[in-house]
Amino acid sequence: MDADKLINVLADPRLAVRALVKRSRASFERRLEWDALDRPHYAYCTYHAARLAKALGHDALSVVELGVAGGNGLVLLEQHAGTVADLVGIRIETVGFDAGSGMPEPADHRDLAYVWRPGSFAMDEAALRHRLRSARLVIGDVATTVPAFVEEGGYPPVGFVAFDLDYWSSTVAAMRLLDAPPELRLPRVYCYFDDVIGDDWEIHSPYAGELLAIEDFNAGHDHIKVSPIHGLRHKRRIPAAWNDQVYVAHDFAHPRYDTHVHPGGWDLGLRG
Repeated sequence: MDADKLINVLADPRLAVRALVKRSRASFERRLEWDALDRPHYAYCTYHAARLAKALGHDALSVVELGVAGGNGLVLLEQHAGTVADLVGIRIETVGFDAGSGMPEPADHRDLAYVWRPGSFAMDEAALRHRLRSARLVIGDVATTVPAFVEEGGYPPVGFVAFDLDYWSSTVAAMRLLDAPPELRLPRVYCYFDDVIGDDWEIHSPYAGELLAIEDFNAGHDHIKVSPIHGLRHKRRIPAAWNDQVYVAHDFAHPRYDTHVHPGGWDLGLRG
């Protein structure tokens, strides 16, 4: 073990447990409990969206990545979806959206041009399609492709959306997915926003980038609100940055929002 890893383990022995779990034959759920999976945020959101869909009586679910770039995330999302589908007993369709040609020109200062460069993250589409097993890849400007996807419909309800579009303008356009008719999304849609935490050059704030897109979406919707899962890091074995990047889009007017799904019986054992 190199010095940096040893220091990290000494500072938090839970990291050693995570390493042991990752090398073991532990179940998916145990690995998820300890973040012993690649992109545990994708696994967490897919798993809990699938459980919600199953509890609501759906036989299928859609999970989406917005901003595919080289495709490592979409390939892994597809893999997690396959594992969760078998575990929960539900069919999961995976969809990825990307321009294909890299990032466009920024709209204005809200797109954080001091961080992102046009043309970055271009895709080798042929190579990525060869790596995918069943995921649907939608190529084009999300301002056009996402509304067209919603208009076409016919897909299982969306339960998880990973936003990795970097720009405010692209994220605003892609959040149209959360505005789809209620039959095309769960009443609570898990969302992961990649670019709300970054390195010391990024300096994210609610006045630009993905955080501003969230603010704008909430301001423009009376009954759908996108909010972090309060206290998520306190529920995790090993708190991590991704805990602060997971949100949920609550549609309070969704016809199934109030359907009881909690598996607990709430028997407090009180006796008269």
